[in-house]
Amino acid sequence: MHISNSLVPHWSSLFIHGVIAIIFGLCGWLAPEASLAVLMFIFAAYFFVDGSIRAWLAFASKKDNPLWWMLLIGGLISIAAALVTLFAPNVTAILMLYFIAAWAIAIGVIEIVIASKLRKEISNEWLLIGSGVISIVFGGYLMFNPGAGIITLLWLVASYAIVFGLIMVLLSFKLKKLHEAT
Repeated sequence: MHISNSLVPHWSSLFIHGVIAIIFGLCGWLAPEASLAVLMFIFAAYFFVDGSIRAWLAFASKKDNPLWWMLLIGGLISIAAALVTLFAPNVTAILMLYFIAAWAIAIGVIEIVIASKLRKEISNEWLLIGSGVISIVFGGYLMFNPGAGIITLLWLVASYAIVFGLIMVLLSFKLKKLHEAT
């Protein structure tokens, strides 16, 4: 049994998932000046819907999908993220900002160290150094400009949500064609 066979009958769930992601992304781009509390509520709502759909798909495909439990775990993680975001929005926003900033700085340092080690083995190691510098600058920007950093993160997450949503919609159309062919 192929995993895609278990998803084909549920193509509309993926379509709805994609449309909601696109709407979420557009809201982030079109209303960046909205209060952080409202934005965190939108994040929580999106995480909850995402988790609910994943959990529902897990149980709906349990009989035919050997990896159903992975969908369930992803759904439960999204629902947990929704609850934390809903009940501690300001803490969530600041922690998320500083976590991403620290990650970007750490990744940047690692890329520069790796590039310096690769100098003897490859040419154009400056590309990896440049990537590391960009990561460090981005992380520093987030740490030292948390207000603007949150808006920047919102735009990045909104962009991701739009791209993710478009991909899910395209996948749902492909699954719909398979469903209609059967």
